[in-house]
Amino acid sequence: MSRVQENISSDGRLGEIFFKYRDYSPIPLILILLIVAEPTVLFASFGLSFIFFGEFLRLYSVSFIGPKSRTRTRTLGQKLIEDGPYGISRNPLYLANFFICFGFACYSGKIWFVVVASFVFYVQYHYIIRFEEELLSREFPDTYFSYCERVPRLFPSALPDFEKLRMPENFFLSLRTEKRTLSTICVVLVFLLIFNS
Repeated sequence: MSRVQENISSDGRLGEIFFKYRDYSPIPLILILLIVAEPTVLFASFGLSFIFFGEFLRLYSVSFIGPKSRTRTRTLGQKLIEDGPYGISRNPLYLANFFICFGFACYSGKIWFVVVASFVFYVQYHYIIRFEEELLSREFPDTYFSYCERVPRLFPSALPDFEKLRMPENFFLSLRTEKRTLSTICVVLVFLLIFNS
């Protein structure tokens, strides 16, 4: 057993469970969304903007972290990623997930659903991030803590300097890794259109 697999706290263990099943935990919210959604032009436009921005941020982030973003284990990469979006948020993939979740919640046209979805997202990703922070602090003790001091956990502390953000060598390679998320977004949008036509 490696040192990153030892001494995981109770919060970390709960986060590991959420992490392992994070592709399936949104299903109840999606089913509720399909039942209660009554989108208006304003709410639908607002929601779609967040969804598309969130998926763009996911593609951008995945292009730096690579296929390991899809792992279901405690396996970490060989180095701490601090480049690109990881220079403005320690968890840009989860920030992107928030925008997608918030976008679908806005699309519903129901303020109460926005509140419920945001709360569920917060609880789940609070523990997932705690789990990952424990692993990273053990795997990269020399660099992770200084990285945490420089870069906020989730939401950037200020708007990034877009001129200084590095683009990946091949942005479109991340599409292969993202095909499941892209497919899910498209399927949910199609069902929303069908249910509300």
